[in-house]
Amino acid sequence: MRSGPSTDYGVVASYSVGTQVKVLISGVDWSKIRVGTRTGYMMSKFLSVTNITPSTPSSSYTAYVTASNGKPVRMRTGAGTNYSVISTYSVGTQVTVLEYGKTWCRIRVNGYTGYMMTKFLTTTQPTIISSAALNKNTVWPGETLTVTTNPANISVSYEWLNDAGARLGTGSTYTVKTSDTGRRIRVRVTGKNGATGSVVSGWAAVQGNGTVSTFYQLKALTLNTTNAVVGTTLTATIAPSGATANIYWYLDNGTYLGYGSSYTVQPSALGRRIFAYAEGTNSTTGTATSAYTDTVTAGATPSVVLSSVTLNNYSPTVGTALTATIAPANATATILWYRDDNVYLGTGTTYTVAATDAGHGIYAWAQGTGSTSGNVTSPYTQQVTAGMSYRIDSVTLNILNPVVGQTLVASVAPYGATATITWYRDDDKILNYGATYTVQADDIGHSMYVWAEGTGNTTGSATSKITSEVKAN
Repeated sequence: MRSGPSTDYGVVASYSVGTQVKVLISGVDWSKIRVGTRTGYMMSKFLSVTNITPSTPSSSYTAYVTASNGKPVRMRTGAGTNYSVISTYSVGTQVTVLEYGKTWCRIRVNGYTGYMMTKFLTTTQPTIISSAALNKNTVWPGETLTVTTNPANISVSYEWLNDAGARLGTGSTYTVKTSDTGRRIRVRVTGKNGATGSVVSGWAAVQGNGTVSTFYQLKALTLNTTNAVVGTTLTATIAPSGATANIYWYLDNGTYLGYGSSYTVQPSALGRRIFAYAEGTNSTTGTATSAYTDTVTAGATPSVVLSSVTLNNYSPTVGTALTATIAPANATATILWYRDDNVYLGTGTTYTVAATDAGHGIYAWAQGTGSTSGNVTSPYTQQVTAGMSYRIDSVTLNILNPVVGQTLVASVAPYGATATITWYRDDDKILNYGATYTVQADDIGHSMYVWAEGTGNTTGSATSKITSEVKAN
């Protein structure tokens, strides 16, 4: 006898064959029992049915919805699949078991009472997968996608899908094919072996021209000149041809100067030497460092000195377009955008706040160019907020008695919520992804429903009512 319903729990006591016990809760794998004054758990296979008293729990108890495929589970008006469906409940939903049966249990959920199959109920609160994230948002043919789950180190199955609903693979990784070019790919992760729930990752957009990308190793980084004079534009070139890289500029004392393939020498570099550093991007790996320039000497004195850079909005939400303005008005500058954790966001006079920026402040850094010298940093914004958020209340269908050829439309409430919508038949076949589905001939005799899962600033999920069986006309 153990302290909990698993071999991971400690042993309370051991009992000889023939020992009489009282079964408090009878389960498929483990039962809660009492022997004398001791209460604990024993595997149900070690209990003889002739000794189980009673065969059903003496009182109600708490259980949780579970499903090996992670899909919602139906509650019906009676103990049989011929009874109508009251509602469906997501894996992990807490229920109260009022009456236990070997095949069906009578349960109560949020004030509703009905029946659910016993195999979809567990007394152990399940480990539910909360999220899945891909290693890349953009990918090229020949590259490999991997996924990280939360929580980590749990047992899961994988289903790789494209934006047309095609199933691409079931392994823990997926190597992008040339046929995937121009499509988007994501993975559905479903818990197993004690982990439950099912989540989908964000999309990875496949780049390229329909051929497997050539991968490069950076070999060299050269400058157009080593004669560095204030006002001179230095240009860095990487090798081999076809490679891509982020290029950063530094003084010989480690001072960061700027980002990009070129850099205009400023008076602040006088008396020092300059070099460039490159890091491979996309299908290019490795790093390279250029030779140093000669010691920077004075050139024409710049006529303009940067005095400030300001932002149009210091309380941004996700989706806000930030604009940087430099002063004086006749100054010219390269503007770089950063988060408060020093993550580089982009270059240019504007930046649109992304969902990944939530919880961070953002600032702009301006470096004078041409006849403008100096560099300035804007004030930080307040921490980015997600803006208005939603939780899915329901998803409804425009037609509940479909015939072949009709177009079904799924609508999510409340207004403004966004969701990924998956269409299912009653045989669990996935029919489509998206807000609409046109009924096909092979759907005849089957009923259908949709499952909506919140995306972006929308949380939660919901399942529609089930349609009647599809008819020919």
